[in-house]
Amino acid sequence: MSRPVLRSIQVGSVRIDCPVVLAPMTGVTDMPFRTLVRRYGSGLNVTEMIASQAAIRETRQSIQKAAWHLSEEPVSMQLVGCTPYEMAEAAKLAEDRGAALIDIN
Repeated sequence: MSRPVLRSIQVGSVRIDCPVVLAPMTGVTDMPFRTLVRRYGSGLNVTEMIASQAAIRETRQSIQKAAWHLSEEPVSMQLVGCTPYEMAEAAKLAEDRGAALIDIN
């Protein structure tokens, strides 16, 4: 039996070499876990869900959740919030930090 070939995918301007994506899981997908999963072939890692208000206030926890190692790139950041203003501000911060994609929850 032959193995299926996994082809790269393109999301906007972001090329994902392996179409295996690590889903965001609160309390699980921290930087050490994402780094390990990337080493085993994940093409895209997504941060833990980050509350937009916490991201704007730059709380210690939101900064920790948003951190990644260069070896993980490209990285998608998952944001959750209530108002369009907060979501837009948090998305701008994520983009400024270098997130390749932003996952709106």
